[in-house]
Amino acid sequence: MRLRPCILGPSIRLEEAKALARNFGDAHALPENTSSVGLGVTGPLLKWHTDFLFEYAIFPASIMRFDAEWQKEKRKMAVGDVILQRAVIPPIGFGFCLEFAVRICALIEEKSRLGFAYETLSGHAESGISEFYFEEKGGEVIFTIHTFSQPGHWTSRIGRRLFTLPYQAWCTRRALENVQRRFQDENNEKG
Repeated sequence: MRLRPCILGPSIRLEEAKALARNFGDAHALPENTSSVGLGVTGPLLKWHTDFLFEYAIFPASIMRFDAEWQKEKRKMAVGDVILQRAVIPPIGFGFCLEFAVRICALIEEKSRLGFAYETLSGHAESGISEFYFEEKGGEVIFTIHTFSQPGHWTSRIGRRLFTLPYQAWCTRRALENVQRRFQDENNEKG
């Protein structure tokens, strides 16, 4: 994890991040959390525009900036791709960025679920796996963030109860709201 003024751009290079190992053992041994938001539409899932998810358009830019390997190479997301994450502190769109990396570990392409998962890499503030997916459940289309994670860096473990876990919950709520808004915008324009 590196701290750097956001205006300077990332200090971690994709090539450097690709060499990092994941920072956890068995993800299923970590605390599990699931958060979802209804999107106000019914299935089937495939009739809706969801491609923006694979652009990693999940978190508002005031919270998270990023550089994605597949975008730099002008192609689609693939397993093994790295995302350089730049968490903005404080989350107001400028200030300092905490930099770390994640690796795409799965693409979810099922009839009723569509999305991806990433694993955290060495130096990340968290340890574990996060899944982001659209799902048709009971006829309704929802967006879900499903994690097996815990604070991974010593600094995030120290402030776990007072800062890390409440901040993570706040960021998850903002991400759900952001995806819900983006989904509505994408499907009102194109549908």
